[in-house]
Amino acid sequence: MKIVVERRYASDPIDYERLVSLVETTGERVVLTDADVPVSVLFPAGAVAELEHWARADHPTPAPIPQGPEEDDASETSWDVGRLRIEPLAHPQEHGPYVRYVRADGRRVSFARGGTVVAVQLTADEAAWLEGQATRARQGFMDPKQAAAFAEFLARQPPAGEQ
Repeated sequence: MKIVVERRYASDPIDYERLVSLVETTGERVVLTDADVPVSVLFPAGAVAELEHWARADHPTPAPIPQGPEEDDASETSWDVGRLRIEPLAHPQEHGPYVRYVRADGRRVSFARGGTVVAVQLTADEAAWLEGQATRARQGFMDPKQAAAFAEFLARQPPAGEQ
């Protein structure tokens, strides 16, 4: 399940306290859209850790996330990741009980409460890539007991020509 928030109906600036609280209390992701097109996704921190674990299983190097041409003006100082722009590193911002930290890449944002990361905001493209990679990796994984049972099953099967 996901919670969708249309950007034109959200407050300006974005009320991150309310959105992160939704993520933390429901455990569901919040998708920010602009004209019904997903632009960013707020995930519970544990969900991002699990997605990254599986998605990066086959990619030991940083994720090959496609990046479009930058349309950003370097002199502009206030960016909103909810609108998919690179945000310069700045001092952490408080949003109620949450502290918002912009990651080094300028695209990811972490929200912490009491020193613990509770939510992570990703661009919609990165979220889709992570979810797709994680799904493929999980589908190809067998735990050791399951792998042993499958190997035993295959060993009991007659050769293909003798069936």
